[in-house]
Amino acid sequence: MNVTYDFSGQVAVITGAARGVGRAMVGAFVTAGARVVAADRDGPGLAETCAPFGDSVLAVTSDVSTQDGVASIVDSAARHFGSLSICVNNAAVAPHTSLMEETAAVWDTVYAVNCRGTFLMTQRAGQVMIDQGRGGRIVNFSSGVSSRGSAGAAAYASSRAATESFSRVAAIELAPHGILVNCVSPGLIDTQPKPLPPVMAESLGRRIPNLPLARAGEPEEVVNAVLWLCSDAASYVTGTILHVDGGTGVGSRAGAPIVDDDVRYDWVTGRQRP
Repeated sequence: MNVTYDFSGQVAVITGAARGVGRAMVGAFVTAGARVVAADRDGPGLAETCAPFGDSVLAVTSDVSTQDGVASIVDSAARHFGSLSICVNNAAVAPHTSLMEETAAVWDTVYAVNCRGTFLMTQRAGQVMIDQGRGGRIVNFSSGVSSRGSAGAAAYASSRAATESFSRVAAIELAPHGILVNCVSPGLIDTQPKPLPPVMAESLGRRIPNLPLARAGEPEEVVNAVLWLCSDAASYVTGTILHVDGGTGVGSRAGAPIVDDDVRYDWVTGRQRP
């Protein structure tokens, strides 16, 4: 069944729009009638995202970890399109480093983008929405590793847990202004990134049959969750964490083979173990 949404007359800001789920969200919101401010640090990737949509999309090359960067993104919506209805904070970094080899510089970068960026974007977009007096929608992004952990993801997993907690508080404080704040937590999504090392690709392939739905998700399946949260159909939903993970968070598929990849593959160094 195809579900359609109508965001005609609305303006959405989407960060992390240069590739993957962010790129798919730009296309989906434009198709649904919205005008979009697409933001990312990757200028060339952002240009590829925006090229098909003409005047419906404004590209802003900027860094969400800085106040000036956030101001340039959010203020562009009101200046260029006249308003702001939706803010999707998708920008994130996810380095893979073992705990004992983690550097303070890497840790600080993860928190600057994933946490500080989400805070600054929510605060700035929230103020614009409050001033407009028409409410709005803010959607932040998390990950299943925020609750179950994953070797090599100390900074990333903890930053996502922080984002979830922050989103709940933001939902409470912005509710009196008619602004709904929610969080989407994707699982294994096939965003077709750069090719993985062969042994890692093989390991992931062996893990997929264990997922309850026995497949990776598609970017559009995450996008559909965001569209719903931003629509009138979710008018009584705020402060929630919506998992789009094929059931990963609840357990393994019945009868699936046991995969003990931790014995044969070092997820941190990317090398086969003896």
